[in-house]
Amino acid sequence: MKRRDFLKQSFIMGAAGLIAPVPKVYSASADGYSGRLLVTLQVDGGWDVTSFCDPKMNVAGEREINSWANTAETQTAGNLSYAPFADNAAFFDKYYQDMLIINGVDAQTNSHSTGVLHNWSGRNSAGYPSITAMFAAHNAPDQPLSYINSGGFAYTADLIRFSRLEDPDALRQLLVPEKESDEVYIRSPSDMARIREYRNQRHTRLLSDPGIINRYQENLAAYDSALRSKSSLSDFENFIPANEDIEPNEQIIPQVNSDLKRQMQMALAAFSGGICSSADLFTRGYDTHGDHDALHASLFSHLTDSIDFFWTSAETAGLADRITLLIGSDFGRTPNYNSDMGKDHWPIGSFIVMESSPSWGNRVVGETDEGHNAYAINPSTLLRDDDNGTVIYPAHFHKAFRRYLGLEGSSVDQDFQFLTTEDFDFFG
Repeated sequence: MKRRDFLKQSFIMGAAGLIAPVPKVYSASADGYSGRLLVTLQVDGGWDVTSFCDPKMNVAGEREINSWANTAETQTAGNLSYAPFADNAAFFDKYYQDMLIINGVDAQTNSHSTGVLHNWSGRNSAGYPSITAMFAAHNAPDQPLSYINSGGFAYTADLIRFSRLEDPDALRQLLVPEKESDEVYIRSPSDMARIREYRNQRHTRLLSDPGIINRYQENLAAYDSALRSKSSLSDFENFIPANEDIEPNEQIIPQVNSDLKRQMQMALAAFSGGICSSADLFTRGYDTHGDHDALHASLFSHLTDSIDFFWTSAETAGLADRITLLIGSDFGRTPNYNSDMGKDHWPIGSFIVMESSPSWGNRVVGETDEGHNAYAINPSTLLRDDDNGTVIYPAHFHKAFRRYLGLEGSSVDQDFQFLTTEDFDFFG
């Protein structure tokens, strides 16, 4: 079905009430979005932070935690400790001043589904939205692609809807249907003028139908606004990288083909176009129950290389000083190897928050013992406190992160609060 026929049929069916209710379509504001930007990087499967940002040496008489610890020592960059594994050294040496690491975060589960839910919503039962959905609904609800999700957790609690930008070519054809490629036009200006005139007439006719329900009337008006406004979807085509500049898929390990860098390119393009405020990035493969070291070495090298690509590209685009990047996973991995030289599920993990030269950079909060068990932390001092402290749970992080992002107490926060959760000032 051709795009224009699909839109025609969809709008007619919607006006007639034949399509199930859909999330609201948002129009674009006149000047585009130019505020703060939020990105999450969801490392799917359960990463081994003891070979990354919470390094652990082997203990005599105990089961081996990390093979690298037999021949190397934990390294430091500024106030951060990291494992001498994969390409960690280059990453931490370059970005330690831009990072806050929160170790010893207890997801309270070994289940992937619960771990994802808990770490990315702050709650281990369904109902709370992603932090990116809340951010977009609060900061840029009128932008047509305000919240982009490339995979992973994306529950919105009906605050807003998310969009996917997976195929740059298909996206260009939707945005500029008269072009087949950068050089080839398949419809003349006169043809497009007739098509747009027909669309406008149909649009006016549908809006004037006395039987149209309010929700579809709002969606039709918003769709028209998105096409006509200064920061329109059509203008977004100018920010999508040319085909020769699009990052190709990368084969990271035999079972993982990654488009993470392309996800980053598309999110940054939407940010540059002023039509987006938040984005979820997604990378997978970390559930390494066998051959752990070899797989995690390749995965971590790809992860740090991609994060470097993201910040380098953001700087080139003039966006770096507006972005907050949150990195996390389902949970951690066991502090020992199984019979297949893999590592299994472990509830203790970490969050990493990054910005360009933040006041809270070059810091670590949270602590774990030699066996990667979480210590209790005092919410006021942020130091280990076995008597008066508490283990850090995802709710502690999300409560503090919402406050830092300016979401706490807002309309998007009021139905999803952490009322009995202690206050940790991680960003103070």
